[in-house]
Amino acid sequence: MSIELICNQALDAIGHKRHIDSIWEGTPEARIALNTWSDTRDALLMIVRPDFSVWDDPLQVFKAAPPYYDDIRLWTPDDPDLPWRYEYKLPDSCLVPLAIKPRPSYLPVWRPHWARFRIKGSQSAADYVLLGDDPAPVLTCVHSVVDVRVWHNDFIEQMVRTLAKKFQVVLGEGPPAKEKADGDNTR
Repeated sequence: MSIELICNQALDAIGHKRHIDSIWEGTPEARIALNTWSDTRDALLMIVRPDFSVWDDPLQVFKAAPPYYDDIRLWTPDDPDLPWRYEYKLPDSCLVPLAIKPRPSYLPVWRPHWARFRIKGSQSAADYVLLGDDPAPVLTCVHSVVDVRVWHNDFIEQMVRTLAKKFQVVLGEGPPAKEKADGDNTR
């Protein structure tokens, strides 16, 4: 399966006659597919949360709180927000952070206790960070999976339906006309 095959299935679903050979070819259909592909993929991954896109990432501490706080050592912008002890950067392909759990040290943690955390945003989406209290946590999150070869068939079908709806709006075409039922006597 490829991006082009998925886009062509969506074009077939709305009854469009032309297919694309490459998403980079520059035809109107390819430009529409290129413009809608990544946003549609990431939005659908965030909503559906398929199991192939959810995995664990170890987090590295970006900022740590001072070991003590008193009138002499004031809290500065170089420290994480109060009352959190650590600040972590999100992994590059993370779309939705789901849970933070402690990193196993020697034996696997069969029943991890999820830790509380907070997402801290800023002006750009690239600057989002997580705030928490664990010095070496593991983040479970939904990732942006760009390789369509690992997608499951049900997710591909949902992607085709979603792309077809978007293509229908942009191209101004509807699904192929269904033949009238035998019992329909409208004239």
